[in-house]
This record gives sequence, structure tokens and C-alpha cells, in this order.
Amino acid sequence: MSQAAQVRAEWLSRLLSTAPVERPKAEAAVREVYLACDLPPPRFFLWFDSPYAGLWAMGLLSAGHDALWQQIVQAMSRYQRERELIERLQAAMCRSADQPDWKSLVSAAGKPMALVMQQAGRAGQPHTIIQTSILLARIGLYDNVNDSVAKLDERDDLSRAEHYLRGTLSGQNGWSTINTLMSGAIGCHYSFATMALDEVAFAGRTVPRLLPSAWTAARVAGPWWWPLTQSVVLSDRPVEMHLNEKLLLHRGGGPALAYRDGIRIWAWNGRAMREEWIMRPESIAARDLKGFDPSFREYAAARTKTVGPVARVAPSPILKQTLPADPQERDAVLRRYNRGALPIFDRYVAGEYEKAWEELIALGPSVRADPYAADALAVAYETMRRVNLNVGEVTARLRAIGYRFAYEAGVHDPPGRSIHRQIARLEKKLGALPLALRAFYEVVGMVNWMGEHASLAPRAARSRPTLWSSTRWKAHWPTRRSRSRTAKVSS
Repeated sequence: MSQAAQVRAEWLSRLLSTAPVERPKAEAAVREVYLACDLPPPRFFLWFDSPYAGLWAMGLLSAGHDALWQQIVQAMSRYQRERELIERLQAAMCRSADQPDWKSLVSAAGKPMALVMQQAGRAGQPHTIIQTSILLARIGLYDNVNDSVAKLDERDDLSRAEHYLRGTLSGQNGWSTINTLMSGAIGCHYSFATMALDEVAFAGRTVPRLLPSAWTAARVAGPWWWPLTQSVVLSDRPVEMHLNEKLLLHRGGGPALAYRDGIRIWAWNGRAMREEWIMRPESIAARDLKGFDPSFREYAAARTKTVGPVARVAPSPILKQTLPADPQERDAVLRRYNRGALPIFDRYVAGEYEKAWEELIALGPSVRADPYAADALAVAYETMRRVNLNVGEVTARLRAIGYRFAYEAGVHDPPGRSIHRQIARLEKKLGALPLALRAFYEVVGMVNWMGEHASLAPRAARSRPTLWSSTRWKAHWPTRRSRSRTAKVSS
């Protein structure tokens, strides 16, 4: 094996390691990186058991210095699960840094260096940060700048494994709020593949102190650490990792990566997946399954055979009953029907929104049978009650900023008195509607936000209103009177 191959193999083993990080050694190595950049060493180190927690920590710290992240955190704090996570992370960081409160912690931690780089760039002011220092130290050693770029090579194990690892993590369900912060990690800015390239290229040569310091830090701390001006956020390695023959994250029947804090990463052949796709592929609609790669379709077919055919269930009589329009009266009817027990609905109202819906989806066809149907209806109606409030709020805000609706009379039409008969006719013709869709029709009605606005939906080349496509919710059903007249129901 050549020297270059040996170096790359060693970096690959570091990348795929599941050994716990030796934290004192990692902190000492990271401290050397700061000193090599002529920066004050970190005042403290904030450790987390997964990159997910580390990314959230960086988001919370960024909110103390950046208006956009402040808005993001405020928005996410409205949800109970995220609010509880935020509170836990803030308390843990204050304890770790021995700070009396969150405001003190933010001040003591300093600014994230990626944020410093952005703000300094906009202001045209140079600022010494680790990321820029590494870049300048590297480029100065190459005769040709193009040679300093570690390009993706599908034939190279290290290059391929690292590229798909980052993609799988950032593509996880629930990571969209924080995945932009991954680029601030040193392992993304100065990848293992690039470090291997540099180590081979500069073997036997004198290089700036910063580069070998960064290599040592990566070897002992891993790729996931985020530098701030006065502190560092770091993530430990996973405890479990499953790979395919190409060294890409891959597993059927369980998570491909697992961390000590319970965070699990789902993947198939290096692609991010959802837990329900891996664990319950039989729940994927046949038309959607066509978009997956052949090996996953084979896996799904095998799992479906193992599970066996889905038993037919008798729909609950409550689905045929016309329920009151008043939310409290409707909930009372559903609760009486279910002998006072609506456990999933009660948890939903208490704040377990996603978990409640996950439970209902996992029931499959049984969700339409007793004793689940009344509970599912209660959750669906409550969800759509909140959607209805949001529709009213968004409509008002659109008007306030001068948005011109194409059809002012039908911007938001509540459901009519015949909505139950319309739904019954539609279900007779097409089959049972999803409970959430049925609840939308019954609670929200019709929403038509077609229109134009200078920035949201500029007028097209032709003189007709353009469509804000993400909010076009409209369906047309024939009425009794005439096939040319339609009743519009939002979907």
C-alpha cells in the first residue's frame, strides 16, 4: 500500500470510528488550534452526545448575536417539544460553563466564528478566525490553487464516505431548522479528505503550525466541533454505525447511526431516510415507492410479505355521524362516543403534536375503526381548527402588505351547510377521504390565495395574476343544480 493510501485509510478509520472521544485530549488539541491562529484559547468547552444537539446549541448561541436566528428560535419555541429541548440545552450549557443564567452564558461563550466571518464579510472588515486562517495557510503552500481542492471522487473510499455522511445527517427528518449550521463545523470547512490530501502533499515539508494542529484536533475530536470566539461546541462520536459495502450509511430494520443521547440516523445506501420508511415500508403508497431505488423496493416488498396482508377493518359508525360545528360540542360528542377516553387527543392538546400524529399514522387502516376513530377525528378537527386560525392570520397579513388577491370574494370561504352531503357524495364516488382532509373541508372550507405582489408573487409577463403556488388549495366538486356550477372546497 502506498503512503497516500495508508494516510487516507487512517483518516477513513477516524471518520467511521465509534470509540468515545477522549475529551481532555480533544480539548487540549482544539486549544492548540486557537493558539496556532494567535487567538485566545477557549474559556470553556460545551460537549454534546450528538451533532443534532451540537447544532441546536449553535443555533441558540447564534440567536444571541444574529436577528435571523433569534427569530428562528422564537418561532420554534412555540412548539412544546422544541421548547423543552431548548430549555434543556440552555440549562445544560449554563451548568457546564458555570454560568448563572443564559444571558451570561451567551456573553461568556462569544460569537460563533462562522457568524463572525459572515458579518465581517458584509462589513468589509478582516477578522481572524480559524476557518479563514486554515484556508490561507493551505493555499499558500500549493503552486496551483486547484490542487488544494479535494474533489469528490466516488472511487475513493474516504471522499465518498465523508460526502455521503454529511448529506445523510443534514437530510434527516427534523433537521431542516438547524442543518445550515453544519457548514460552520471545522469538519465541513476542512474535511478529512482535504486533511489527507494536505498531509500527503506536505510530507517532509515545513508547514504552518496551524495545519498539523488542525489534523491532531480532527483525529482526537472528530469532525463535529464548532469554534466560537471564546468557547467551543463539540459532539461526541456515535455508539453504533452500520455501513454497506461502499462504506455508506445503510441499514434496514433499524437506524444506521445511533448516538448516546438517543438521536438516531436513518439511511439507505448513503441517502437520508425517514424512520417510518425503514421500519414500516408497507405504509408507503405504491405510486411513491416507485421513486425509491430498486434495492429499497425489494426490501419493502420483503417486509410487506413478512407483515402479511392488511386485515379489513369495519369503519366506526362515528364516521357516518354528522358532528356539531362548535369545537367544544364536537369534542364532547366524540368523547361520549368513546366512553370518555380520547388518549391521543389529550396528549395532542398537551403539546405532543408530532407524536400524536405518528401514533395515528402507525395504526394504518385501524385508525378508522373503534376505538381509534373518535380519537383520530378529535385530533384531526383540533389540528384543522388551528389551521383555520392561521389561515385567517396569514390572509390578514397578506392584505396588510398590499397583496392583491385575484378573487377577493373567495379568499377564504368557510364550509357551507351542505358540506357533509358533499363529502358523503365524494366518498361514495371515490372512496373514504383521509380524516385530516375531511376535517379540513369541514372546518376550514376553501382557501384561494392566488394573486400578485411585488416580491411574493410578481406580475407575470402576461397581464394576469400569478399564483403563490405553495398556498393553492382548491378543489371543484359538481353540485346537484348543474354540472357547470361548482362548489369549491379547499384541500
